[in-house]
Amino acid sequence: MLVPALIGTVRAQPPDREADDGASRPRDPMWTLASGTRVTLFPSGDLFPAYVADPQRPANAMLVRVQQRRGIPDTSVRRTALSAGGRFGFLRIDGRGPNRRSWQVSFEAGIDALFGTTHSDEALGWDGNYGITATTASDGPWSVKLAFLHLSAHLGDEYEERMQRARIDYTREEVAVGIAWRPSSRWRAYAETARAYSMLDAAQAPWRVQHGLEYETGRFWGGRFAAYGATDCGAMQERRWRIDRAIEGGLVTRLAGRTYRLLMQYHDGRPPVAEFFHVSESALTWGLRIDP
Repeated sequence: MLVPALIGTVRAQPPDREADDGASRPRDPMWTLASGTRVTLFPSGDLFPAYVADPQRPANAMLVRVQQRRGIPDTSVRRTALSAGGRFGFLRIDGRGPNRRSWQVSFEAGIDALFGTTHSDEALGWDGNYGITATTASDGPWSVKLAFLHLSAHLGDEYEERMQRARIDYTREEVAVGIAWRPSSRWRAYAETARAYSMLDAAQAPWRVQHGLEYETGRFWGGRFAAYGATDCGAMQERRWRIDRAIEGGLVTRLAGRTYRLLMQYHDGRPPVAEFFHVSESALTWGLRIDP
């Protein structure tokens, strides 16, 4: 009795038809219940988007970095950073009623690699990260994030051999809670705190905090692009609460559920490879970033 009753709450929807030849077109994996609640598998976007200027977040990116200050020993002024990954929605539930609250569960995964240019574009190192994120938002200005995240850092083989430096086996698993406030469609402010529950290196420490501000202009160039600016600040207990900061600006456009950013960023803080978490660098970066 339970299964027929549950099925009966879903409104039957006939498949869409092409107007010209009557051929069937596949529908999105979306269901609307009798209550008006909508359930979507593999939704695009997120209710709590990734922080725009966060230099450590997973994304698809091709970046060129010019170091203003170097902390990684015997490395070049110009470097290349390549990233693959992002946050991918798995399930979204959109409620109905006065609050119209929505919930989403997403997977996060990514690889961030850093290359030097002095020694035949050797790999300095790379980070691998993955996790699961739950986000919620309503028609109001507030949204919330809860995430369980894993990060492991690795040295590049060429750099490790040339420098005779052993990997410290930096690994961090944490639970993070974030809150964001969007007073208008153009502005967003956010804050986040996280505590690691698993670490492998004795120099690591559990707590970190993060906050930032983002702004996006109205559309121009026939509605194709907008300009944006963002800042991100973070501090980690294992770095003695030094404030790492990033300032980013550029052009943004959205197409087929993806966000494309032509960007320039100034970053002063921990390098994008956590094996070097104990040093600080500053760099000017430009390139292309794509969020799924």
